[in-house]
Amino acid sequence: MGLFLFTSEDSFQKAFYQLSKSSILNKSLFQQKVLEEAVELLKEPNGLAKIYKYAHLFDETGVFAGKPWENVRKLNPVLVRGTLHAGGITAAAETLSNLRILAIARGDYVHPEMSAYEANEFLTKVLALNMDLLLMKETEENRVKHIYDDKQASDILRFISDHCFSPVVFQSLYQEIHNLAVQRPIVTDKILKLIASAKKLAGGQKEADLSLMHYENAVFCPSDISAATSVENYESKLKVSNDLLLIQEAYQLKSSVTSTGLVSPFHAIFLNYINKEKTDLIQYILGGNETARENLRLNLPFVSTLIDAAVTIKTRRCIYGLIRLLERDIFTKEFVKELGKLLKVPLHETIKKRLAAHHKITDTQVLRTLLVSEMISVLGQPLGIGQGFNPACQSTRALSYWSQKEPIMLLKMFNHFLENGKITIYFEGRPISSDTLPQVTLNDEENIDTVSLLLIPHLDSIYFEMLKASEGRGQDPHKWINPSFHIKGIWTEFSDVYSDLQFKTKFHLHYHPSNKPNVNDGLPQPAGIIIYNHSGQALGAHAVLIQRIGADPSGCIRVYFYNPNNDSLQVWGNSIRTSVSGNGEQEGESSLPFDDFLHCLYAFHFPKLD
Repeated sequence: MGLFLFTSEDSFQKAFYQLSKSSILNKSLFQQKVLEEAVELLKEPNGLAKIYKYAHLFDETGVFAGKPWENVRKLNPVLVRGTLHAGGITAAAETLSNLRILAIARGDYVHPEMSAYEANEFLTKVLALNMDLLLMKETEENRVKHIYDDKQASDILRFISDHCFSPVVFQSLYQEIHNLAVQRPIVTDKILKLIASAKKLAGGQKEADLSLMHYENAVFCPSDISAATSVENYESKLKVSNDLLLIQEAYQLKSSVTSTGLVSPFHAIFLNYINKEKTDLIQYILGGNETARENLRLNLPFVSTLIDAAVTIKTRRCIYGLIRLLERDIFTKEFVKELGKLLKVPLHETIKKRLAAHHKITDTQVLRTLLVSEMISVLGQPLGIGQGFNPACQSTRALSYWSQKEPIMLLKMFNHFLENGKITIYFEGRPISSDTLPQVTLNDEENIDTVSLLLIPHLDSIYFEMLKASEGRGQDPHKWINPSFHIKGIWTEFSDVYSDLQFKTKFHLHYHPSNKPNVNDGLPQPAGIIIYNHSGQALGAHAVLIQRIGADPSGCIRVYFYNPNNDSLQVWGNSIRTSVSGNGEQEGESSLPFDDFLHCLYAFHFPKLD
């Protein structure tokens, strides 16, 4: 006799059958067991889909008999969130109730008191009221309130949105795709999932498909040749194409990735093919500007080696990083030397174990490919480095700062870290090594790049040690921490709103172009802000980089800044709404009018006056 694999679905099915056979008087005796089994089944992969198979029978069987969910006419979309947050049996009952309404909306269950149209309207309201759970924005409010922890609630909302078209929800999904893509994060997994959800939700509806097509094409068919073939057959098509066709293909692939920040498997196949067969054509896909073309001309053999070492279909997002990296005027001999070291630096055993545990990869060469590709992204997209849902804005900000202002130092630090498994930073003459400190655990490993995955726990441990050493000095400790933690380049003078009566005057004096026309010469610089929620309630301090100050297209003076939250389109209380595009922002920047930023600012650095 073979092994019998017993699953929670078997238990749920058994309990459901017992409930269906029970008399009306005994329903309450078996309802509890059905809901208890539903709680367990919802924890399993595809648990929602398994339960949905029974949704059309919930009323007939008596799952909700005598309970608040019994009468569909009395259900209120506003209350769904609270019951989902309650957890346990209450959340399971709410989930089953919504699956029943989904079955009505889809026509799988004809209900005597609710039409398919009414069910669809109900679910649209539920989704609209809980869009933050559905989209799971990486805002400070979501991180502080641990909304990202509520996986069950977001799972049921996503399941509903995937199976029930709503123009309102589709438009929200599309807008979120656009808002995130325009910020050019390194980690694009969430964007790709949203595109897949929106595509599924659109279901071929022409109006919906047209608005999504720009992003959908970037992922699935970014060029003429790719649109006419499959990923499997793409290289064979390239082999029979002449140089003119390949150059046209290169231009189309480059246009797709630079206009969306999204990289398809076709990009990786194309780049690897021409790198092996027609290296002289690399300029047409990677040469984004004159600086890039000059960097390619002077360093083509090295760039070719980088492509070999870093670009695979799985690591393809680094192609966008490589395009942007080549546009930077940083390809000195020392930079090339340090980046070259990354291709062969020995990997410390703890690093290999950490990467193997997270990526489920043990092959050292594959791990190195991952490391090189991710560092290319970090160097090419400094403003795309994100903290995810981790309370790690200080360390994430430092990585962005180093990538922008001290890329060679960042490479040296990373190479040393890979070989030795530790970071050492000096604080007031005292070396602080991460290997002597308790390691900080990450809350979120899915929404951050691999360089951040490795470095942030070590950087955080050093930051907290500096915080401890700065206690009791009578002023914000970042006055002393920031110059040391960022290692070099931080302006030495410091002001915070709590101890400096001239705080606003000083910020105007040192940062407003009318007082200091050359303010951008020393930027970016770290700053501390207080983020508020929609009601104006303070959520706490947050670390940003002031990137530059300037007039937007309408003439308004704005502060352009880097926010370690990849989702930087946020409301910071009352009418203060950050902008990520349309107001002169460069890729990855957020911005606010000068006085709005000053309203949220609580600490900044400025240069010592001569």
